[in-house]
Amino acid sequence: MTPRPRRGDCPPGRRSIPLVVLAGGWSFLIAAATALPLAAAPSIVVLTPHVDAIRSEFAAGFAAWHEQVHGEPALVDWRNVGGTSDALRFLRSEFANKPDGIGVDILFGGGQEPFLVLVEQKLAAPHEPPADILQGIPQRLGGMELYDPGFRWFAATLSSFGILQNTRLQRLLGLSLARRWDDLGRPEVFGWVGAGDPRNSGTMTVMYESFLQASGWEKGWRQLSRLGGNVRKFDRGSSSTAKDVTLGETAYALAIDFYGVSQIAVAGRSNLTFVLPEDFTAISADCIGMLKGAPHPVTAGRFMDFVLSEAGQRLWFLPQGHAQGPRRFSLERMSIRPDFYKRYAGDTKLEFSPFDLKQPFVYDSKLAESRREVVAGLVGALLVDTHEELRAAWQALLRRGLPEADLVELGRMPLGEQAALELARGPWRDPAVRNRRKIEWQKWAQAKYRKLCVSSSKT
Repeated sequence: MTPRPRRGDCPPGRRSIPLVVLAGGWSFLIAAATALPLAAAPSIVVLTPHVDAIRSEFAAGFAAWHEQVHGEPALVDWRNVGGTSDALRFLRSEFANKPDGIGVDILFGGGQEPFLVLVEQKLAAPHEPPADILQGIPQRLGGMELYDPGFRWFAATLSSFGILQNTRLQRLLGLSLARRWDDLGRPEVFGWVGAGDPRNSGTMTVMYESFLQASGWEKGWRQLSRLGGNVRKFDRGSSSTAKDVTLGETAYALAIDFYGVSQIAVAGRSNLTFVLPEDFTAISADCIGMLKGAPHPVTAGRFMDFVLSEAGQRLWFLPQGHAQGPRRFSLERMSIRPDFYKRYAGDTKLEFSPFDLKQPFVYDSKLAESRREVVAGLVGALLVDTHEELRAAWQALLRRGLPEADLVELGRMPLGEQAALELARGPWRDPAVRNRRKIEWQKWAQAKYRKLCVSSSKT
């Protein structure tokens, strides 16, 4: 017998399952699933870049919470198309063809910037949690909003960004512990640094943008150019960058705290460590929000309530094995609820509260969102796609003793900060302009790096 539709949810019927195909670029296909009735339990479709451990814990936790609060379990139908940038591209592509809804209820994870984009493009739907949940969450942390005033997105957890390091490998190679971001630009770490491509990874987008905000446009690019010269290879995703440290492929890697902690759990604290650099630490919100035209808005709203509630926050915060914590995996990520840090001080392995962190640097998500794709395009053209030429130029400078004039030239950009913002606000939206500028930047970078090699060889 066909189940009766639940109030606020769409009726049973066919469901489309989005499939992603990689073949030299992204194309998005929709394959019709076999006609199956929806399960008796209410279900939602959640798009997420989160790893299996997070998906597993939140699916199980939500089912148990929903049964306790609403009298029946609920199911989560997870969809994953890659990293954060991949997920955002997918959503834009799908909504371009189906502006009233794409059969997905929620975007869960991926930093804050994608949610600002969705709000700007009117692709997000509001959901206001019950007062008893909302009152435990401050609206701001320092200068950063923890939820949208219109309730279209919420921070689900907080993230810090630092350097995952293989201390055992460092001892074998005679390398020192990196305590500042600039340490990743030291000559002796050439080839031992891991980083990812911001065009695919939201984590890497935040990290590169943090350099530009904390150090300023010109100095930030000089730092990134030196760091890029030391990079062994640019990975597609940030998770593989962290794993390379564990495997001994690299001794240092740009990493989000969650990946750092998970790799330390695998390899042990005597072999790996995760350092929050002394010069600046970026704290960012990892968010959740309902999408326009969500097919199951009632259940989707309940899922958001669960994630923000004490029950959901304990899954992030407490270790596996704790009576109120996750069942199988220790997620060990920072909670958005300030009272957790004192209440569970003896239970969690997290060493500091972001609400007590005293530092002048505050990551500006709105600035990052306004130039996100331009910055990612610049990193791609100047550091990733021309990495072979960058490494050759960096090696030439190392042989010369790093002359200051050449260091400035290595980090010189094809456009200034204001020009990048103006490009992002208008012309960049034209695909022809985007492609032309990327090619121009690549050629410009290749010529610059080759000139530095030639100059060095003649000196």
